Amino acid sequence: MTRYLLLAVLFVVSFSSYAAGDKIKAYFNTPVDTTFARHGNNAVYLNYTLDDTLIAYINRATQTLDIAIYQFSQGSGMADIAGAINSAYGRGVTVRLIYDGKDNASNSIGLLNAGIHTLASPGGSGYNIMHNKFMIIDVANSSNATVWTGSTNWSELMFDRDVNNAVIIQDQPLAQAYLAEFEQMWGSTTATPNATNAKFGPFKTATTAHTFTIDGKTVQLYFSPSDNTNDQIVTAINTADKQLFFGVYTFTESPNANAISAKYSTAGMTVKGIMDEFSIGYSAYNILSPLMGSDLKIYSQSNKVYHSKMMVVDPDYPAMDPLVLTGSHNWSVTADTKNDENTLIIHDSTLANQYLQSFAGSFENLGGTMGVDMLSDGSSISLYPNPAQDHIFIDIANVTGPVNADLTDLTGKALYTASLISDHTGISLARLATGTYLIKVSTQTSSKTYKVVKL
Repeated sequence: MTRYLLLAVLFVVSFSSYAAGDKIKAYFNTPVDTTFARHGNNAVYLNYTLDDTLIAYINRATQTLDIAIYQFSQGSGMADIAGAINSAYGRGVTVRLIYDGKDNASNSIGLLNAGIHTLASPGGSGYNIMHNKFMIIDVANSSNATVWTGSTNWSELMFDRDVNNAVIIQDQPLAQAYLAEFEQMWGSTTATPNATNAKFGPFKTATTAHTFTIDGKTVQLYFSPSDNTNDQIVTAINTADKQLFFGVYTFTESPNANAISAKYSTAGMTVKGIMDEFSIGYSAYNILSPLMGSDLKIYSQSNKVYHSKMMVVDPDYPAMDPLVLTGSHNWSVTADTKNDENTLIIHDSTLANQYLQSFAGSFENLGGTMGVDMLSDGSSISLYPNPAQDHIFIDIANVTGPVNADLTDLTGKALYTASLISDHTGISLARLATGTYLIKVSTQTSSKTYKVVKL
């Protein structure tokens, strides 16, 4: 139960609604924790409807539809993606589709109209896998050019059970950069592929456009293996000043783990992470697990995987260049040097807040806490987010008897006192001036005082 404590003069919950921008949207297919949302900026959890949303975007195509997908395996419980693609083709849209030809994970190519040209990546020893999951819509239309990307393969498990994210960006220059990558693999600029000219993996050439301004936000784009993507991931890790959250399916890269280790050992840093159990035993796990302890959670669930490849930097510090890193690229040597992958780094505090909500939902589902203190009487207290803009939450557990919260300024002047009678309590900070305050949480026998920064 959530209870909001209101004080008539000082404390009014006032959340003004706004989105991450009309041109950048993110969707998540597993539960998010919207208690971390700022200004009503709730992350969008699509419960069994991420595939329907994909179809809605396919249905927008009026000219071209270019798809690079590692796995297209349409299960009986999925929405009819093949039907949507065929409908696009039927209304005159030029459709081109590249799929991975080495792992043979796409068993639904045969559902497509025979007139749609497709191309499998080579299966020889000179290549590895075509691991992208992107779609480009109407690239020649300046007002409708859109890219869909993220971590989600097109299968029932990926849409409905495994942990994934999707990010959709409407921007023609970005779409053109994705098109240039697509056509290297397609080997042609026409509707028909040219397998002789097609370049995959280490045989591709680097593209020149990496930085874009979209909705006033800086967006970086890197393709593997031509763009030394893992160096960009390490650089992004190193930009963290206060907070670093990561969730990755395959994490084997020691440079990334060493950079995270350095941040974890830095005073004043909050670092938490999730790895899928597939990463156990590799060097990154061996570096981070002994150091991070309960701040690193391992996703191990029957018939499910943590499939996202994402990182959030400084989401609660708008002045410190918050960013989101996502895409198809696992943090592995193979992804960096052999596979066809794409990675976005989006510098946007609003989007970072949404990805924080997704991370928190997964981390808490694994038994983690985003910040917890154990008192001498065995009770636990978690206070977050901190710094905060308009609200702060206090979670209490394993407590007997009353719990009080006292808010003061740094001189000790009392501003507010409340009894915490539920396990999850929200306190509005909306009417407080920017600055530092103290919140003392007291049980019958113990107490803890927190320094809280109001942004």
